[in-house]
Amino acid sequence: MFRKMLVAAAMSAACVSPAFAQADIVCDQAGMTKLETDVGQITDSGRKEMAEKELAMAKEALAANDQAKCKSHMENAMKGKDPM
Repeated sequence: MFRKMLVAAAMSAACVSPAFAQADIVCDQAGMTKLETDVGQITDSGRKEMAEKELAMAKEALAANDQAKCKSHMENAMKGKDPM
């Protein structure tokens, strides 16, 4: 019984976490500038390349005024800057 509750709680947390993470992201020019700075400090070339691609897609989404897509790409770029 305890194991089932633990698994259910873990599954709920996994579903809710991305929603809260996106809620903190602000897709505007100031957010892009900060993210550009963070991406520029990445030392791992593979992660940096991935983050730069996501940043470029976020900029395109910002220009198209697509907030949901912009936030998603910004979140993906941020994953590239932090060790997982």
